[in-house]
This record gives sequence, C-alpha cells and structure tokens, in this order.
Amino acid sequence: MKRSCIILGLVLLTALLLVGQSYAIEIFVWQHDNQLRVADPVLRTTITATDAVRRTLDLNNIDYDTNTELPEDLDQYDVIMTCLSFYCPG
Repeated sequence: MKRSCIILGLVLLTALLLVGQSYAIEIFVWQHDNQLRVADPVLRTTITATDAVRRTLDLNNIDYDTNTELPEDLDQYDVIMTCLSFYCPG
C-alpha cells in the first residue's frame, strides 16, 4: 500500500512538472494535517506530510501558495493539494 501511494505521488508530481513547463500553474498547498511527524530516512529528521509535499515542490522550483486556512476563493488556483497526515496502524 505504501509503495503504491509513493508511485501515485510521483506520477502526479511528474504530470505537474510536464504541464508546468508549457504554462504557469497556480498551486495551493493546504496544510490540513494533524502535525503528526514521521521519520524521514533521507533527511535524517522528522517531517509532516505537508512538509514532504512542500519540500518536493521547492526542490523542483515550483511556485505555490500555502496556508493552514483554506481560501474562500479557490478559482485562482489550478491545483489544490492537501495532506491529511500519515496513517500509522498500531
């Protein structure tokens, strides 16, 4: 399950990158997770789900807006991303 979620995320980000090269996309990252932190073996620290998305966008030089509050007018955005946190059974 975890592997399929990672693959899906990579496919979506690749699609964003390919489309983003033809014209500008307005992206909003809504920080709506529960601030649950998990270990990131690459960074050797702990991050939230939203931190991971923002870090990926930053590494690819993709501009985005972010906030903990959802804007009233969403028409200005082409893509709205929200992370509902990580799920840890157990």
